[in-house]
Amino acid sequence: MGTMNFLSFGELRSSTCEIDEMLTDNGRIILTNNGKPAAFMVAIDESSLEETLNDWQQIRAMRSLRKLQMQAEQNGLAEMTLDEINAEIADTRKARE
Repeated sequence: MGTMNFLSFGELRSSTCEIDEMLTDNGRIILTNNGKPAAFMVAIDESSLEETLNDWQQIRAMRSLRKLQMQAEQNGLAEMTLDEINAEIADTRKARE
């Protein structure tokens, strides 16, 4: 894949032929809003649609996990022992009853 292409949302409306060329050449485009990255466009085809969607779900899950890990570290929860974790789970379940 070549260099990353950036395209504003305004350009998106008037550049459908260019978008097809960019995706064919590079396979991806970053869409911007007011000069800041806002979306990611990736080329797919019929044979790779399901695989691409599954890959994206895995990426989202990994990003969510990293976010939770960072929050745990920031809140001092990353060093909890297994006994402390199990006690927290038990307390939460008990509160739900």
